[in-house]
Amino acid sequence: MRKKRSLGFGFPDELAKVTSKRSFSLSKVGYFKKEEKEWKDLLLPNFDLSFGSKLSRSPWRITAFYIICLISFFVIFIRLYHLQIAKGEENKRLADGNRIQIKLIHAPRGVIYDRNGKILASNSPAFRLFNPESKKARLITRDEALELEVKNDPRAINLEVDNVRTYPMGEQFAHVLGYVGEISEDQLKTDFKKYNLGDRVGKSGIEAQYESLLRGIDGGEIIEVDSSGRKLRTLRENVPIAGQNIYLTIDADLQNIIYQQFAKTLPKVGSCCGAALAVDPKSGQVLALLSYPSFDPNYFTSKQDDSAILEIFQNPSSPILNRAISGAYPPGSTYKIVSSLAALSSGKINANTAFQDNGIIHLGSFSFSNWYFTQYGRTEGSVNLLKGLQRSNDIYFYEIARIIGEKELIDWSRKLKLGSKMEIDLPGEEMGLVPDDGWKRENFGEGWYPGDTLHMAIGQGFLLTTPLQVLGFTSFVANNGVLYKPQLILSDFKPKILISNITSQERIDLIKDGLELVTKNGGTAWPFFTFPISTAGKTGTAEFGDSRNRTHAWYTGYGPSTDPKIAMTVLIEGGGEGSSVASPIVKEAFRYYLSEDKNNLIKDLYQEASPAARTLGE
Repeated sequence: MRKKRSLGFGFPDELAKVTSKRSFSLSKVGYFKKEEKEWKDLLLPNFDLSFGSKLSRSPWRITAFYIICLISFFVIFIRLYHLQIAKGEENKRLADGNRIQIKLIHAPRGVIYDRNGKILASNSPAFRLFNPESKKARLITRDEALELEVKNDPRAINLEVDNVRTYPMGEQFAHVLGYVGEISEDQLKTDFKKYNLGDRVGKSGIEAQYESLLRGIDGGEIIEVDSSGRKLRTLRENVPIAGQNIYLTIDADLQNIIYQQFAKTLPKVGSCCGAALAVDPKSGQVLALLSYPSFDPNYFTSKQDDSAILEIFQNPSSPILNRAISGAYPPGSTYKIVSSLAALSSGKINANTAFQDNGIIHLGSFSFSNWYFTQYGRTEGSVNLLKGLQRSNDIYFYEIARIIGEKELIDWSRKLKLGSKMEIDLPGEEMGLVPDDGWKRENFGEGWYPGDTLHMAIGQGFLLTTPLQVLGFTSFVANNGVLYKPQLILSDFKPKILISNITSQERIDLIKDGLELVTKNGGTAWPFFTFPISTAGKTGTAEFGDSRNRTHAWYTGYGPSTDPKIAMTVLIEGGGEGSSVASPIVKEAFRYYLSEDKNNLIKDLYQEASPAARTLGE
């Protein structure tokens, strides 16, 4: 009968063989001098000889062992399947991502030129260091970028070649061009979904208005890096496409002259602020647009001076505000152009209608005086429309207001785009205010009084206009009853009519005759009396409730009077009288723009200016 072999560990069986068959030989050489139990304990301390037999008598333990092994192998198999098959492509991409990286090559923005090809906004080479953790980039200097490359710094892999916007004539054109700044997270969620965090976008002015044209298409390169993140080679490169260059209707030399006049005039009259605009009334092309004080847009781009930027926004004079299109002011006597159109179009007033100026008129218990009587105690006798415009006679316009009523004034104000936007291609334009009975009841809890009509007729009361709107009704008259939309973009320029065919040429001609008399002897624009070219215009001195009784100084005009090539409006906040403060600035601008020898004239003007201004001119 065959001896049954025990299951389990084989060591007891082998040990039996050794002790039975070979014990004699081993004992001869003296290997086992001790008892069998002793050397077993020596080799295997605490060894239980009955272990195998116990295991053989417990089959559920063997089964449990096999199940544990099976489950372990199954878990390993599932994990391998997940890593290599289910997530194989993703893991491959992650692995390649550590080896292959994509670097952006930023496209330069389009260059901005004036109408004569002078550069107003360009680009300078720059470097950005991208931080993968914060997902933000910061500008670094060229030397810092070179140092990263020379030292083979791993951070150099996040170095991006970029372009920084530069503005050669920063302050002069800040409100025309605007500036660029880093895109915000809110913008990325709305209109700029194709942009990346860290990109720069137009924040105001032309930079914002024509962002889609000026911004190019970014390129990039695919590079292979080693385990330390150092570049090994370029696998592929897409060249960036630069943004579109654009030409503006602006005349840079004219803008410079106006800026220098503001810088010289405002400190003399104790004013902080003002605005000026000039257009070609026959097309709507904007020749100059200035808001003063201004700011240097280079602080937002190349200089990155946080303290200077903070000062710009905290300055009480609000240099960031574009007063030319966003400032709303009582227009003063410049509004008498609108009153004249309303009076003639009503049919109740004609060229021969005249009123006697006695210095003061009375309306119930209220009295309304003429400025000439208030300042000098003098009256001007019989006044018709031509003399009313020439002398800016308040009594005449009070009288026509009593005859035509507020409805005519309000209707014509709105016809001439007051109380609405002129649609200039710049962001931030304000609408101003044309008040009426409903507006007054809503805001003051009382109705419209006859005295409100009289105040409105001379550009006072609740009426508010932007300098652009004043220039609008001036251009309407200068261009014989046709008003073009003001535009700054010269590329593919197409004139667009805003207003036409709302009054007769005869009425326009009558008002033009009165405005031309303003610049002649006896008129209120005395700085133009000796001007060699015939021009036309209207002075304005507007009260605004100042505690020191200061007034806004206005002048709006055009020239030559027979064939206008330029129309211009100037406002000086709290500057005094329009005739002595605002009109001289317009005269200097006309002297340059209407000169047949502009080149020599501009050189003379720059020689008279400060060294900084001469540098800008050059």
